Amino acid sequence: MDESPLNHKHIAISTAIVQDWIQKSLEIKFQEEFQEGVRAQDIICSDFYVNQFQNGNYVLWKATNMLRINCTLSLTIAKLNTTQLLLDINEGERFVTLHKGTHTLTLNNVFSIAIQKQKGGMYKGKYSIQLNYLLPASEIDFSHEPVCHVVKEKIKCTEVSSVKNRKSRTVQIDDKIIMLKNVHILIEGCIEVQLKKQNGTFFSSYLYFDDIVSLWLCLSENSKVECELAHSQCECYVLKKERRRNYSFVAIVSICLNVMAIEDAVICINGKDLQSRDEL
Repeated sequence: MDESPLNHKHIAISTAIVQDWIQKSLEIKFQEEFQEGVRAQDIICSDFYVNQFQNGNYVLWKATNMLRINCTLSLTIAKLNTTQLLLDINEGERFVTLHKGTHTLTLNNVFSIAIQKQKGGMYKGKYSIQLNYLLPASEIDFSHEPVCHVVKEKIKCTEVSSVKNRKSRTVQIDDKIIMLKNVHILIEGCIEVQLKKQNGTFFSSYLYFDDIVSLWLCLSENSKVECELAHSQCECYVLKKERRRNYSFVAIVSICLNVMAIEDAVICINGKDLQSRDEL
């Protein structure tokens, strides 16, 4: 009987190995059209339930990347175990006392609406909020060039081609014949864009992108494809259109990816200088 290669002179390690590794560069361009000073309207409807163990205020609505806006709030309190409920407007700027039943409020210059938590208080009901506001483009200082960068943590690679139906081709490298497989990879990510408002402050917005790339890799059916961002560059511009108040936001994203084919393997290492541990 042949002696097993894993004897007292060898050790085995289970690890992931890189079968192939290439760098892939790609450039992605995308744009969005928008208008300055456009009014918009949204309606938010939901049930709410605040139990007596709630730790903090129950937020009904809060603005993001927007100035104070106007809204109409319709709130019905179906269950109330205290004498009154306090509505917190703009994070403590103003409080409104409400009782059981239906209430309709018109609020101006608002950015946050919440039910204030009171010790032992329990509230249940439903609400709707009609928001009237200008789209964020109305706040942008168009004389200030926007700045963007690729969010490294958001880069994601997913093989979308069928593992069993990958196309194959052979290449010769140093007198060796290497089998390559064609894989299609979905690249997803986002950029963070920083824009200046007319009041001199800045706000950030996230824009998402995706693209599919085709690569030839040396890998097996058990391999998985992974990638990491090696380098990135982002440029963005706001362009005035021919029509009044019409603008176009253009972004050019250049990324360089390390794309790897990885497979789990067991490696046998010569361990002749290692001493065995005494078994108890």
